[in-house]
Amino acid sequence: MSSNDPDQPGVATLVARTVEDAKRWSRAEIAYYKALAGDRGKDVGTGMGLGIAAIVLGQAALIAALVGIVLTLSPLIGPGWATLAVVLATLALAGLLAWMAVGKMRRATRPVSDMTS
Repeated sequence: MSSNDPDQPGVATLVARTVEDAKRWSRAEIAYYKALAGDRGKDVGTGMGLGIAAIVLGQAALIAALVGIVLTLSPLIGPGWATLAVVLATLALAGLLAWMAVGKMRRATRPVSDMTS
């Protein structure tokens, strides 16, 4: 292989080809990740919509159950007291769950120096 061989490309040509190859590779990678993000984005959107629908239906079922409890207790203690009892019990449960959630969040966000305990 002679350095004066006219059939061999020069260093400048090889560098230019390498740069063009790198540009094409980068464009292909960007296009791939754009397509991947679009596909995953559709799945995330669908999943979020289904999750929100499940939450709404769950809340509707909970409300129906609470109304059913009020209606069941009404003949025994009257509608006013039944409503008050169900509301107070529900608020107590919500308070307990909130207290537990705050404790877990505090534990999750504690400084690293406190993680040994």
